[in-house]
Amino acid sequence: MIGSAPMGGTELPGTLEVLQTASSRSIIRAVGPEAPLTQERLAAEAASVATLPDEVPSLPREWFVDEVLPGAGRWVVLGYRNEPIRPPHDPWDEADLAAAVELAIQIGTSEAPVGLPDALDQIDVGAWATIAATWPPGLSAFTPWLSDKIDQLAAIASYAGEAMSGPSLVHGALRRESILITDHGWDATSAHAVDWFMPSHGAPFLDVVLLLPYLRVDGAPPPEVVLDRHPLPDVDPEALTCAVTVTAGALVLESMRPPEPGVPHGRAVQREAAHAALHWLRTRLGG
Repeated sequence: MIGSAPMGGTELPGTLEVLQTASSRSIIRAVGPEAPLTQERLAAEAASVATLPDEVPSLPREWFVDEVLPGAGRWVVLGYRNEPIRPPHDPWDEADLAAAVELAIQIGTSEAPVGLPDALDQIDVGAWATIAATWPPGLSAFTPWLSDKIDQLAAIASYAGEAMSGPSLVHGALRRESILITDHGWDATSAHAVDWFMPSHGAPFLDVVLLLPYLRVDGAPPPEVVLDRHPLPDVDPEALTCAVTVTAGALVLESMRPPEPGVPHGRAVQREAAHAALHWLRTRLGG
């Protein structure tokens, strides 16, 4: 090995690195025993990436190692094909934001590989019903608008099977940290996705709905403004409202749960995204 340099570009612990050897240059991510959940997710990504259709804008996998090293514990390492990529600009500029949204739209144009789970099994579509039944104490940290809306939101979410099902590929975890940008000159950019640890099949617009609250947290315009600039093709407005309702409920409920091992700040980010999703939901419901 000649040297390496971090380049960001992953939601999970285990920063992407550009690894330079005497004979080649690779992009890798390595996760040690301090983050066992992340190790499992990286192993899941290694398996998922190998099955993605060729047209899906992802970093192709080149090699994968999952070994227990003497005295060092388990290490999981995924090597990607070297590509001219970078993290999105921070704050977002219009070109990178457009590339990110178009990435989410493009993923949904691909048919999911056989054997992937249903997105409805990956997203907590019953979150509002759970909240209505338990009324968790942390709910008071969110907008008072919710106080008399929980049952209505649970009713809307009950149509998730009709609104959010489909054969399209769903990434399921698109964030700034899982998006990498390629510059093509003249301000033209395109995007690639990493963090393929929970792909599924569902409606073609799901990744856009799941992504936009996180983009808002990062300083992007409100979701409705983004969708005006980057319209979703052939989407039933009621189906979109149902998906936003489900996403907001899942974020609210997940953000009140204990932190996941190895991801100490994940719940705080989810709470911010939950606030953004609730504001979007209020907009769609005219509240």
